[in-house]
Amino acid sequence: MKSPAAALMNRRVKKILIVDDDKKIAAALAVRLAAAGYETLVAYAGVEGLKLALGHRPDLVIMDLWMPDGVGFVIAERLKHFGLADVPVIFITASKKANLWELAQEAGAAGFFEKPYDPEKLLRAIARALHPDRCSPPAELLNVTPSHEPIIT
Repeated sequence: MKSPAAALMNRRVKKILIVDDDKKIAAALAVRLAAAGYETLVAYAGVEGLKLALGHRPDLVIMDLWMPDGVGFVIAERLKHFGLADVPVIFITASKKANLWELAQEAGAAGFFEKPYDPEKLLRAIARALHPDRCSPPAELLNVTPSHEPIIT
């Protein structure tokens, strides 16, 4: 039987792929995630993100919805097609279109955030997506848009 310390030492650091064409947002998010103990990979375009995902098999993907070379929903669907259906995807967007969170749900998103987002809520959504068996129900984690519509987080 392993001691708790040995179990912690054997725990693999979770790898998160950030796909966002806004380099400042991607860099800030990478710094925050690294400070929270995650390994990060960063891509600034959808196709680049797809290639990184296929080569490095991240544990989770955080993806912008609107990028010059593709829509996040389409890139996420390609991830599934290439055998990464078990990798949770959290979408982030600056768009205020009303039905995007519903489309994210239909796409099987593990979370959806409008920019600017609450970083603590994002970290909780990441933890819940990576460890669904150890996290509390999502009721307290719902983000709210200015119109008070729930956003999956």
